[in-house]
Amino acid sequence: MILEAELKTVGLKESEVKVYLYLLANGLASPPQIAKGTGIARSNCYVILNGLRVRGLITEQSKGKRKAYLANDPSALIHSMQQRTDALQQLLPDLRSLYVAQKNKPSIKFFDGAEQAKEIFYEMLEAKEVMGVASTKKLFAVMGTDFFGPYIKQMQERGIKLRDILTKESVDTSAKTAVSLLRHLYEYRMLPESTGDIPVDILSWDDKVAFLSVDAPVFGTLIKNKAIADMMKIMFELSWKQLGPARS
Repeated sequence: MILEAELKTVGLKESEVKVYLYLLANGLASPPQIAKGTGIARSNCYVILNGLRVRGLITEQSKGKRKAYLANDPSALIHSMQQRTDALQQLLPDLRSLYVAQKNKPSIKFFDGAEQAKEIFYEMLEAKEVMGVASTKKLFAVMGTDFFGPYIKQMQERGIKLRDILTKESVDTSAKTAVSLLRHLYEYRMLPESTGDIPVDILSWDDKVAFLSVDAPVFGTLIKNKAIADMMKIMFELSWKQLGPARS
């Protein structure tokens, strides 16, 4: 029912929606009547009714020796939402002070397995430029070309620049995919052949640095810290200049 779904969006639980709509449609009713009409256990009805009453959506009345409940005009929903908004506005300064206190602290997330590690790449879609030191051949094998094809297309659509420092095998294979899809947005340098393959890819952007193991077991670590990200950028730029343009 569309009406039930819409009421859930304003903060009412499914059971609250059932009770509220029942009272709107049927008028004054006792808890036993409400329980029978909604299929909700009577003991739960008392809790739900009290919550709706506190929020100003229904009114409690006496029906003989028993209590009965009546829905208020639906405009009470707006008043209820406004009260919640006002309460949040009062809390906002304290909440912001907590946010400011923690936002400069480093955060570390761990991703177990290839599926979880894809979250790292989803976060990268908010970047303007990404720097990587990688074995993209291994990375493509681990994550799957069915993931990276559409993913690189999203990078192209968002105008995200990508600079990679790659192993020779990656230059000879998977780098061609990035070149064809990203075009002018993509540049790469090649590590010396003597370096061989590498088991861990490093990706950095904005204030984040990710380490991704591309050998079994596959896992990733994402660090959010400006100082660490800035240091990684310095190291990347030094390596980038030292290696020079890759020869085709």
